[in-house]
This record gives sequence, structure tokens and C-alpha cells, in this order.
Amino acid sequence: MTRFHIKTEIYYGTASLAYLNRHAHASVLIVTDAFMATTDVMRHVVDALRGARVTVFDRVRPNPTIEVVADGFTSFLDARPQVLIALGGGSSIDAAKAINKIAVEQHLDRVEFIAIPTTSGSGSEMTSYAVITNEETQTKIALASDDMYPDVAILDPEAVRTTPAKLTADTGMDALTHAVEAYVSRRHTDFSDAMAEKALQLLFEYLPITYVDGDDLEARERVHNASSLAGMAFENAGLGIVHSLSHAIGGVFHVPHGRLNALILPWVIEFNAEDLRVSKLPPTPTASRYAQLGRTLGATSATTRNQVLGLVGLIKHLRRDLDIPERITDLGVAPYEFVAAIPSLAATALADTCTTDNPRAATANDLELLLRYLI
Repeated sequence: MTRFHIKTEIYYGTASLAYLNRHAHASVLIVTDAFMATTDVMRHVVDALRGARVTVFDRVRPNPTIEVVADGFTSFLDARPQVLIALGGGSSIDAAKAINKIAVEQHLDRVEFIAIPTTSGSGSEMTSYAVITNEETQTKIALASDDMYPDVAILDPEAVRTTPAKLTADTGMDALTHAVEAYVSRRHTDFSDAMAEKALQLLFEYLPITYVDGDDLEARERVHNASSLAGMAFENAGLGIVHSLSHAIGGVFHVPHGRLNALILPWVIEFNAEDLRVSKLPPTPTASRYAQLGRTLGATSATTRNQVLGLVGLIKHLRRDLDIPERITDLGVAPYEFVAAIPSLAATALADTCTTDNPRAATANDLELLLRYLI
């Protein structure tokens, strides 16, 4: 028996922040970052709460740490909220998830947990996962618990309207990677496949538009929806070694997660599809699934191999359109430092929970080779 689960209720489209009207006069804790706390989006959220008693914890930073979560929980204890709102990108949502999890474990009164994503990429508003950084060990800790599902996700395109182009590109490629990895995961199902395919179609059509014109609210809404669809897909199907490698690299070199995914994904597709450029063996089932994605996105070659390579080509073309470079060294990482770190990065990636669902078993040597391709 297989389970497909979506717990979070979604309110989407322009003016969906009006959902917050029902929490007028409640006690509310908003978890966000220092910049977001100063924006019009924050003002719109507070206005929609209509006089609620609002406390703001604004010390979240990218790749939230154990210390940030601890500080946030202290604010939770001080505020004793009835409603917990995560406002921001994946980092703010992940931090709020961890805070909520601690509150549940401490048997505090249950709160309504609302996620309002201000980037279109992590899909964290739809999942039970969070990634927290241990600064002491320079590792990212993947958490999973049903206590971390948001009760409600508000997908208002106005909340992402002013997202900078570079962040739009990085987060969009994160969502795209979620969809591709979920589609070929060992645990994929018909249900996760449908969501992954739709997410990819929306992203390839609308992500380049939002990169060029962030004020296009129709495109913003479609990319925002695609991010959540991809989140639903990987919540139920899992991910793979793109994310394992990205987690490992990000924990040491602090390169944006979505940008790392964009660099790694084409290499992993070729690895998972069993070395398509040189193999004379019949296509593997995984290669056939990549080929299906290629056909869905317009790769018209006659053979499975060429359809997979067509998918890789489409991803690289989109990456170029979003001005994302091809090499880790183009992101400010010193080559000698990266080469020296490869064995430990491969070991960290091999132990990552995402590796379990990768469609092709990977060894430490395989992961080291993939890392070398990034130089």
C-alpha cells in the first residue's frame, strides 16, 4: 500500500492575504528576516491581521542555524501566540517549522501555522521537511516530521512581485530540480508524477518571463504555483543526489542552494541515465523517464538517448537565459579549496537522506567524479 498525502490547505491568487482577516485580535508571532520585516509585504500582512497582537522575530538569515531556531523559540515562549506565521523564503519557513516542532515537543498549546512564501522555489510551504545548519560542524541537518507541515499556505503573487531577478532565477531552478528529481525518484507515483510534470511545464514557460519582468503578476502566480506543485511532488516522492551534493557544498561554501542545483542537475541526469553519451546498452527505466520529461517539454528526437540529452539541453538553455554560470568556480569558490574538499563533500552527500531515493545507486567515487565536473 502506498500513501500520497497533502495536508496543507492552499489559498492562492491576488488578494489571498485576505485569509488573515479571520485572525483579527489574535496573538500572532511572525518569523521572518530583517529585510522582509521592513517591506510592503510585511505591512500588507499586518494590515490583513486587523489589529492582532503581533510579535515579529526577524533574526532569520539564509541557511538558518540551530542558534537562530533557539532564539526564535525564546520569542515563541515570550509571545505565547495563537497563530505562527512564516513570512519569507525557504529559510524563514524552515526556521518556523523547527520552532513549531519544538513547541509541539514541549506540549505547548497548539497554534495555527501559516506559511507565506516570498520566493518561488523551496516548496517548503507544502512539506514536512526543514533544513537547519549546524555551524560548528558546517553541515546541514535535514529534519522531517508531520509536526512541521504548515496548516495553511498563502500563495499571493504580490508577495513575490519584488523578488530580485537573480533570486527569482535561483529559486526557480530549485523548484525545477525538485520536480525533476521527484519524477525519477525511487518512490515516485502517478500522483507525484502529475504534479512534477505540471510544475515543469509552468516553470519552463513562465520562469523566464518573471526573470525579465517581475511585475508580470500572471507569470509570478504561475511560477509560485509551480513551486508548490513541485513541493507536493517531492514531499511524497523524495529527491536525489542533486540535493545531496547541493546540501554538502552549501554547508561549506555557502553558495545559494538553487544556483548549486542548476549547476549539478545536468550532470546528475546523465549519471542517472547510465552514461548516455557512451553506452550502447538499451535505455534504462530511468533514462526512459527522463526521456518522457524531454518529450513533455518539447524534445522531439527519435531516440530515448537523444530525448534525454534534449532534456539536458533544455535545462542548460534555461540556465543560460537566467544568467546562471556553469562552474562552481564562477560563483566565487576557489578551485584549490573546492578540490581539497571533494572527498569530505562526497562523504557528506553519500550520508544525506536524499541519496536514498536517487534512482541509481551512487558510491563515494561516483559523487567525487560528479563534484569534479563542477570545476
